Amino acid sequence: MEQITAKVSSLLNGHTSKLETLELPPGAPGKPYVISSQDGEIIYIPLSKSATRLVVTGKETENAFAVVSSGGSQGDPIGFHYHKETHDVFLCLAGSLNIWAGEKARTMTAGDFASVPPNTVHQYQVLGAHSEMIGLIVPGGWEEFFRFIGEPYSGPMWPMEDNRKIYEVLIPKLKAAAEKFDMVPLPQHKQFAPQDWQDDENRLPGKLEPYFLKNATGPAYEVGGTVVRPLATTAETDGKFSIGSIEASSHYHQHSVFAKEKQCLRFDNVHHAFQVVSGSVEFHLDSSAPSKLAAGELIYVPKGTAFRFQATSRASKMYAFASGGGVTELLIKLGKEHSSTILPEPEKVGGCDVAALERLQPEFGFTIW
Repeated sequence: MEQITAKVSSLLNGHTSKLETLELPPGAPGKPYVISSQDGEIIYIPLSKSATRLVVTGKETENAFAVVSSGGSQGDPIGFHYHKETHDVFLCLAGSLNIWAGEKARTMTAGDFASVPPNTVHQYQVLGAHSEMIGLIVPGGWEEFFRFIGEPYSGPMWPMEDNRKIYEVLIPKLKAAAEKFDMVPLPQHKQFAPQDWQDDENRLPGKLEPYFLKNATGPAYEVGGTVVRPLATTAETDGKFSIGSIEASSHYHQHSVFAKEKQCLRFDNVHHAFQVVSGSVEFHLDSSAPSKLAAGELIYVPKGTAFRFQATSRASKMYAFASGGGVTELLIKLGKEHSSTILPEPEKVGGCDVAALERLQPEFGFTIW
């Protein structure tokens, strides 16, 4: 049996192990992993009609960031508050939600983005029958707030009925949490209705301030048939993180940054997490066997881990989160401006400039591996 196992292992493209797909983040740094769709540490906030999923926590990233996903049904706004040190972002994946940030409020649908830096008064509200969002919390560690006020949940979605009294199950915890965590509640802050999107909410501000970005309207860059759309760069996050969407096609892999067989990139000081939202993407990490991710799955790549990826469907899209400029800002630097809302046509796709990629290693802190 051992000989058969060894033989099967050797057939996995020469790799000796397969990356683990987990239901819960491992709770320790330095370990790459995949979280299956709708999994993570699931927490129900009493009376919220929603479930919060912790998919990457500060324990995995040495508190560089946490990735928190949430799904829910129509509910009330959660209440105005602000953080003195914590930067929040909200990225709508499906359905719709209202986001308040400072003096602005917008109704967001799939692909819309909001950045809420420290000291910005904000709140959110889930709308409709079923909406999904994902967010980054910087620094990591603040996600412990959800564990503190919430309850573990094992159902497939979230409770729609909760007849308990809010002053018994939630308010005391919220008061205690305000003293324990970086959160300043503002119960007297005046509510106001969401406003219409503005024509200028299609660009990045280039500095640390709250902003909204409408789906597929902001800057975009194309390199080797891969299109990157930055949602937040280090210029908007005081150097702490970046977020971008990466769209690609299996038709264009021979032109991509990873066209050379087995070539990987290794960022020694930047953690990455990738959330696939459409199509399928295959990842190779260090010496692990390839992992094929479908929509809804997330892969965490700790700093110092070499990785490569390629679309395995006609079209794919994923969001990249990084504790620095990372692969999003690298692709921006390599790319040319892209004006279309979709992938380029084949006749417009050229190869990646390999020499330019090599020259950028010192600037972006990565190694071609």
